[in-house]
Amino acid sequence: MMERLPPFDLVDLRLLLALAEHRHFARAAAACGLSQPALSARIRRLETALATPLIFRGKRFEGFTPEGDQTLAWARRILSDCGGLVQDVSLTDGPSGSLRLGVVPSAAPFAGRMCGELAQRFPKLMFRVLSLSSSAIEKGLADFSLDAGMTYLEREQHAGIETIPLYEETYSLVVAPDVSLIDASDGSFTWKAAARLPLCLLTPDMHNRRIIDAVFEKVGERPEPRFESNSFNAILALVRSGGMATILPRIQIEEGLSEGLVVLELKDPEIRAGLGLMLPAREPVMPVTQALKVAIPDILRQIDNVS
Repeated sequence: MMERLPPFDLVDLRLLLALAEHRHFARAAAACGLSQPALSARIRRLETALATPLIFRGKRFEGFTPEGDQTLAWARRILSDCGGLVQDVSLTDGPSGSLRLGVVPSAAPFAGRMCGELAQRFPKLMFRVLSLSSSAIEKGLADFSLDAGMTYLEREQHAGIETIPLYEETYSLVVAPDVSLIDASDGSFTWKAAARLPLCLLTPDMHNRRIIDAVFEKVGERPEPRFESNSFNAILALVRSGGMATILPRIQIEEGLSEGLVVLELKDPEIRAGLGLMLPAREPVMPVTQALKVAIPDILRQIDNVS
C-alpha cells in the first residue's frame, strides 16, 4: 500500500526557507511574490500539518521554535534533493541550475578562477559564491544551504564530508612605503619583527587569523592589531592610507591587490596551510557536485598554467 503523502507541498517548505533567510514576514512575502497574509496562512497550514508550532509569534517575527529548526533542516535537504532530481534528468547538454559555494576570504581569488573555468565548461550552470568563515561553511554543508565549500583542510574533518586538496597558502608582509622597516634588504621579514609593526588583520573568528596568531605565539609574540576586519579590501584600504601593515596570503598578492605597496616574504618560520574543496558525501551525488569533482583536476592544471 502506498504511503499517504503529507498534507503540505514543496511551496510551503520554500516559504519557510524564505522566512528563515529574511527573518521578517513582509520581506519574505515580497521575495516570494505573495502578500504577507498569504505567506502567514501557508506557514500556519504547515504548522497544522505537522501538528506543532514552527515559529514564535509576536508583533513581529521572533524566531523559530526547536521544532521549526528541525523542520528547516529537513526542508533544506528535501528541496536540495528535488533540485538534484531536476538536474539529473536534464543532463543531456551538461549540468544546469545553481552551484552554491562558500569560500573563506583568503581563497576568493582562487574561487573566482575556478568558477570562470567551470562557466566555460558548463554554460547553463549558475554560480553563487559567498565569503564565509570556515565554521559557517561547515554549517552550510551540514544544513544543505551550500553545495560545496573552499576552506582550510587542517580543521577537524567531520563525517559525511569529502575533501579535495587544491593548493597551499603562504604568507607575506604588506606595508605602506612610509612604514619604517628593520633589515628588509633581502626582500624578507621575520614574523617576530612583524609583530612589532602596527598591524591590520582579519577578525579572530576567521581561520586565517587563527593561523597567524598561532605563528606569532610560536615565536613568542602576541601583537595587538590596530585594526580588524573580515574584509581584505577594507584592510588594504587602511594600509594604503599610510603607517600600517598587514599579512596577506600569497594568492591575494598574485591578484594584484598589493599594487603600490611593499611586499616582503615572511620567514622564521616559513608557514604553509592547505586549502581544499569540501563536498557533502551523499548518495545520489548532486549533478553540480559531480561535475565539479570531475572537472577539478583539469581546472587545477589550467590555473597552474595561467599562474
